[in-house]
Amino acid sequence: MKLVTYSIIGMLLSTLAGGGALSQTGAGDSSLRSFLLRFEEGTSRFINGDNSLWKQNASRRDDVTIMGGWGGHAKGWDKVDPWYDWAAARFKESGAAVKVEYISSAVSGDLAYTVAVERSEALVVGQDKPAPMALRVTHVFRKEDGAWKLVHRHADPLIDKTAPATVLHK
Repeated sequence: MKLVTYSIIGMLLSTLAGGGALSQTGAGDSSLRSFLLRFEEGTSRFINGDNSLWKQNASRRDDVTIMGGWGGHAKGWDKVDPWYDWAAARFKESGAAVKVEYISSAVSGDLAYTVAVERSEALVVGQDKPAPMALRVTHVFRKEDGAWKLVHRHADPLIDKTAPATVLHK
C-alpha cells in the first residue's frame, strides 16, 4: 500500500518539477477527459445531496483517501464510504451545478491528477438559501480494471493569499 502512495506522490512531485513522461489531459488520454465530465456530474449531484454517482466514480480499495472540505481525513474504503455519506447529507437539493476551473492536470499510464477550483452555490442543511462555495481541490485518479476511479481528494475553502502568521495562528 505504501508503495502505491509513494508512487502517486512521486508522480506529482515529478510533474511539479517538470520531469517525467506526463501529458496534459487536454492532449492525452481521451478516456480521462470523458471520465472527468462524468466526475463533474457526480460532484454536482453530490452538492445536491446525492452521492450515488460520486461513489460509482470512487475507488473501493484500501488506499483510497480523503482530506475533506470540512476538515479531517480518512483512509480506506471502509472509512471513506461513510465519510461520503456524511458529507452529502450536509447538502439539500437545490439544482446546484459545480463549475470546475482546472489549473493543472496530467496523466501518466494508469495515474492522473487534477488541480482545480470548484465553484457552486450550494444549499447546506440549516441554511435558507444557497450560498456561494469555492473550494481548491486536488484529485488523484487511477485506472482500475480499465475505468478511471478517484483515489484521493483534498479539498478546502479557497481563501485569498494571506501572510503566514495570519493562517498559522488561527
